[in-house]
Amino acid sequence: MKGWDGLVSSMLLGTDRRPADFDELPEPVRERLGDGGLLDAAALATLYKRAGRKPLRDLKPLEAAGGEDRPLPRSGAVRRLAAMLGGFQTAALGEWLRTADANGWGVPPEQLPALADFARNRPEYRPLVIAAAGRRARWLAELNPEWRFLYAADVESNDPELWTHGNAVQRRTWLRALRWRDPAAAREALAEVWPSESALTRTEFLGLFAEELSAADEEFLEAALDDRSREVRRVAARLLARLPGSQYGVRMAARLHAHLTATQGVLAVELPRTLTQSMERDGIDSQNPEGIGKRAWWFHQIVANTPLSEMDLTWLQLPVEGCAPELLQSAWTEATIREGAAQWARELLVANADTGSRNPAELLRLLPREEWAQAVEALRSTVDVTELVGGLTVPWPPALGAMILDQLAKVGTNRAWARLASIAARAVPPDVLDHPITREPTGDEDTWRRRLVETLAFRREMYEELT
Repeated sequence: MKGWDGLVSSMLLGTDRRPADFDELPEPVRERLGDGGLLDAAALATLYKRAGRKPLRDLKPLEAAGGEDRPLPRSGAVRRLAAMLGGFQTAALGEWLRTADANGWGVPPEQLPALADFARNRPEYRPLVIAAAGRRARWLAELNPEWRFLYAADVESNDPELWTHGNAVQRRTWLRALRWRDPAAAREALAEVWPSESALTRTEFLGLFAEELSAADEEFLEAALDDRSREVRRVAARLLARLPGSQYGVRMAARLHAHLTATQGVLAVELPRTLTQSMERDGIDSQNPEGIGKRAWWFHQIVANTPLSEMDLTWLQLPVEGCAPELLQSAWTEATIREGAAQWARELLVANADTGSRNPAELLRLLPREEWAQAVEALRSTVDVTELVGGLTVPWPPALGAMILDQLAKVGTNRAWARLASIAARAVPPDVLDHPITREPTGDEDTWRRRLVETLAFRREMYEELT
């Protein structure tokens, strides 16, 4: 090990374990080193190494990116964006990008590479960064392979070459855009290449059919139930369960009524004894999770994938025989979430706030937003408020935001409220950012209360700069 590599090894291992041998260095470095030590030698060797590189020739300058029509926001907003990209209040970055876009503001071009790097491993930010990059998105995507997700900005292209010869991101983007424009054409395009695609690609592409899903997709999805890939079959079954009037729903309903009857004010359940090939084809998983028996698991999946139109809301009030009531509650919750049925969600929350393995927030989210505050108030004595509101989409309605901040204003600095405060700091809407809690003294200690007030103030100033 000689020269530069030897110095690096000595610095990493220590001179006791590997003494530095300056005789290995190039003569010009030794002449200037004199009585210097290891660090001096490393510095001189670095300069020598850099100076010894031949200049690159015949380099072509990058073609300039396209212009951007949108104006930039005020300097304060630009500085705030830079601060977030630098690590300060970074959780508000998505909100900044959404607000800027909604108000017609662009992003300083010098910030786009940092934004692309930020979104590289954060898929939830990618649409925001694509919108911020505007016309420059494709230009940036070609500079760095890790920014290829920016190709998704090219959704206006109808070029079939993207489908036949594009990379994975371009093909997925092309198919999604075609699905929005012409669902039948997207289905035909996928059918043509289906046999030659990998299981992973088939699964990803089939998942795009959740958009614009209709009865016209049923035949293709039924065929996918016979796919050799388990994941493809699972996606196909999930999509078929969402299709009103599908033969899949008819089959599931027949199984349900064979194992569940409502007689004399009791729900009588007879768990399936065997898992048939037909049940497996329809996506009934044979492997039961820990804590639930196989037969109970099969029945749970039957109920969860049966159309709610085949069931009655009054069943929620009936005693259950033949299985644990929580099993039905959990399965009904899954069916309710799948169909987005607000009435079932409302009744399930009233009948049993503890809905098995499902967070009640998933049911609460199905209610009209104007009902959220009232529902949380009704449930807060039996359900942890943090768990209840933590899964809600943000920003919250003003009534809910004000109610949660009112509660936090009354509880001092008890650490038990820290998680709720952290959620509320990002979730309350702009209308509530000037809540009285922001004007109360917080003290000098780094408490959740102080962090809450600082975040609310940061977001309030951000909106003032962008609107």
